[in-house]
Amino acid sequence: MKPDGIWGNIFRYGPRKEPLAEVLQNIPVFQDLSPKELRILEGVVHLRTYQPGETVFAETEPGAGMYVIRYGRVDVVLKHQSENELVLAELEEGDFFGEMALLGDGSRSATAVAREKSELIGFFHPDLVEILELHPVMGAKITLGLAKTLADRLRYTNMQVRDVWEIRGPNEAVIG
Repeated sequence: MKPDGIWGNIFRYGPRKEPLAEVLQNIPVFQDLSPKELRILEGVVHLRTYQPGETVFAETEPGAGMYVIRYGRVDVVLKHQSENELVLAELEEGDFFGEMALLGDGSRSATAVAREKSELIGFFHPDLVEILELHPVMGAKITLGLAKTLADRLRYTNMQVRDVWEIRGPNEAVIG
């Protein structure tokens, strides 16, 4: 690790790794889970480290599940049929993405790329199905949290489209 000069923080050894349960309880999809349910979830999720520039998933490929950024940064971009990419979101520690894939067999609507070394927590469709079968109340809480999250994101997107519509007018508001 490169020092920060003569008075740099010699006690900083890299990203702080909070316990998985602490990270997960702050995600809206999982916020209604009890401490016991969070411990069950800890045993189901998957950890993976991505290097800078590494693709987490690509637009149009089948979606498998969602990711939570334990540490690092991830960009969500649109690349489809274009040399230029459009950055939709610059995500960092504690953010989550890809949750639509928990609902089924749809393809990814964007590409996710690690901007820097990142550790992601993966929660996939088969994991949700397993929880629904083994712990139905917990599965219902996660599913309801997912529905609320998707509704909030849809409302936010609608507001953004409305803002573009009001600024540019109906004939120029086409995005893309």
